Amino acid sequence: MRLALFLLGAGIGSGTRFVIVHYFRELHRFPTGVLVVNVCGSFLLGLIAADKSEIAYGLMGFCGALTTWSAFALDLFESLRNRASKTFLLNLLLNYGIGIAAALTGIWIAG
Repeated sequence: MRLALFLLGAGIGSGTRFVIVHYFRELHRFPTGVLVVNVCGSFLLGLIAADKSEIAYGLMGFCGALTTWSAFALDLFESLRNRASKTFLLNLLLNYGIGIAAALTGIWIAG
């Protein structure tokens, strides 16, 4: 049952990521969509970090598929290749800084 919930959550999370990333890509040159999914996923994972219920497995699958290390790395590479050092640094700092803060906030709220 846990695996089924995890896989269901992952399917929904990857679809959600696709929609959010492509929506923001149309609006901004900065990779805002990847930042949004990484921060939201970090916050949600923080909220459920201590939860051992069955539904937590579905949420872990959702968050794991929602967040994206590979797209983040590709965005950083593209910034370097285009010699956009300010974009590179801003993207790096925002994803790590806000992502960690979001996870800690989720953990704190969950108590």
